[in-house]
Amino acid sequence: MLRQILVDNDINSLLNDACTGKYSLKDRYLITQLACVPLSLTEHNLLKLHQLISDKGEVYRKWVLPAEYSRNKNERIIEVPEVFCQALEQYLDWYAQQQDLPVEYRHNLGTYRGFSQKAPALLNDRLTAFAMSERTVKKGINKQPTNLRTKVNTLLKKAGLDWATAKTFEDSLIIHLSKNVDHGVVADLFGYASRQVVTDKYNGNLLQLSDAINSVYSRIKVTGH
Repeated sequence: MLRQILVDNDINSLLNDACTGKYSLKDRYLITQLACVPLSLTEHNLLKLHQLISDKGEVYRKWVLPAEYSRNKNERIIEVPEVFCQALEQYLDWYAQQQDLPVEYRHNLGTYRGFSQKAPALLNDRLTAFAMSERTVKKGINKQPTNLRTKVNTLLKKAGLDWATAKTFEDSLIIHLSKNVDHGVVADLFGYASRQVVTDKYNGNLLQLSDAINSVYSRIKVTGH
């Protein structure tokens, strides 16, 4: 079965149609981070501003995801596109202007644009971090980004993308990258143990032969029998 993925028009619908109102810029940044940064939803939830900028406040094009945030418990080098850096610059300016932020998100030092190590990359509509919900599993307590997932699904529905979920952002980025990048490299980028995970996702997006044949020159009108 063909796996549906987000394409440019879908992202534009999210940015322009779903991200509206008082916190439109915050929500636009959320969509941009999900669409551009190779992280799981949990990793997105845990990410702090300090990972994204230098002590001088400069936006990184490449940065380290700490091992304690990473799905495979190893540090990962994360590289991001210019469009994300531009969105982050705008978001940081907006973030710094918010008067209702928790006091622990700021410090009085002249570093990191005045943000403390506790300042999350993503804010909910109360201008605090998205809380993680706990679930008991065999190995102990498993934390899930339930609140962030709910927020993302709400934006997807507002954009008319009811078929998609928060997980679709990760899958879409994997498939887009896998068209031009070795699957083992993509697996390492996302912290998967095996390249086969990426290959399976990629292959799940390929058309069956009959569907591919029918899509070739599909706009040509056929006459006769």
